[in-house]
Amino acid sequence: MRKYLFSIKGFTIVEVLCSAIVISFIVGVLFYALSSGEYSRTASAAKIDVQSEVRRSMDWIARDVRQAVSWDIADTSNSPSDTHIKFRKVEGWNTTSELLLLSNNYTEYTYNTSNHTVIRRLSDSSNNTIQTWTLNNIQQAPFYTVNSSGSVVPLNDGDLLTSRKLILVINGTKPIKGSLNATATLTEEVKIRNE
Repeated sequence: MRKYLFSIKGFTIVEVLCSAIVISFIVGVLFYALSSGEYSRTASAAKIDVQSEVRRSMDWIARDVRQAVSWDIADTSNSPSDTHIKFRKVEGWNTTSELLLLSNNYTEYTYNTSNHTVIRRLSDSSNNTIQTWTLNNIQQAPFYTVNSSGSVVPLNDGDLLTSRKLILVINGTKPIKGSLNATATLTEEVKIRNE
C-alpha cells in the first residue's frame, strides 16, 4: 500500500474528480451557511428598526394626546378623522376662572397614505409652521376611538367626546429583501384626562 501512494503514477482522474466534488460540496455548504447568516442578520436588523420606529411613533403621539382635551381634538374646525388630529396642549389651570389654559400653538398629526408616513406639525395660532417631524413606515391610518357599543371605530368627533378615549394603532412595515417585509404593530388606548 505504501509503495502505491509514493509511486510515480500520481492520482487517477477518478480520484481528482472525487476530490473536486467533495471540495465543491464543502464550499457550497459554506456559501449557503454564510448567505443564510447574512439574510438572518438583515431580517433581524429590519425587524428591530421597524419595532423601534413603531414604538417611537406610538410614544410621541400618546405623550402629546395625553396633554390635550377631548373637546379640542373633537372640534370640527380641527377636522378630526382616522388620518388627522389637531389640538392644543394644556399648559395649566386658571384658578380664578377655573378654566384650563391651552397653548397658543397647535400640534397636528396627519397620515399620508401615499408615503406611509405621519407628519407631526407644530404651528402657531395663525397656522404658520414652527416645526415638522416625519414618522416613517406607517402602513395604515392610526387614529380610532370607541363608540357607544364599545367597538373600535375610525376617529370621529361624536364618539371621541362620548368615550374620551383615543385608540392609536401603529402598523409599521419595512422591506427586507425583494417582496419580504418586517412588520410590527402596536395598539394603545389613550385616556384623555384633561377635562
